[in-house]
Amino acid sequence: MTEDKNQKQIQKHLDEIERHVLAVRGLMFKERVVTDEGKELFVSPDQKVIEGIFNGEAMIDQEGETYPVSPNYASKSQLVVGDKLKLTIAPDGRYIYKQIGPVERQHLVAILEKSGQQYFAITPKKRYRVLLASVTYFKVNEGEKVTIVVPKDDVPADWAAIEHRA
Repeated sequence: MTEDKNQKQIQKHLDEIERHVLAVRGLMFKERVVTDEGKELFVSPDQKVIEGIFNGEAMIDQEGETYPVSPNYASKSQLVVGDKLKLTIAPDGRYIYKQIGPVERQHLVAILEKSGQQYFAITPKKRYRVLLASVTYFKVNEGEKVTIVVPKDDVPADWAAIEHRA
């Protein structure tokens, strides 16, 4: 089975598991159902759910409101510009993000560069900003090669996610 088919099958199984878990939570906690693009989501009445698009640093919702995304989460999840996120604001104020719609991606090899306090991944065609959390997570030093993940060419992006050292 090809890697792409494996990924699709894994995602299908994960979606099914998630639906079952949400159904059980709905029964246990008598949570209300919210329809989201045909999916049933169970949300506690004292939670708030917002969807938006990742811009490289934060999530922007449909009304233009900005919600901070933890750089550690963005780095470890390898979020890229254009990814669709769901934010659940818990009753205690915690922000819980979930990636619900990744954009098509491409992988590039780049050289890590630092200018002031900002890090960049330099490719032959473009210079991308990268999160400091990614640099520290992968223990990359200035001048080293890295593999980065960016959206396909049809999504303009100034940010990249570091996948690993090259």
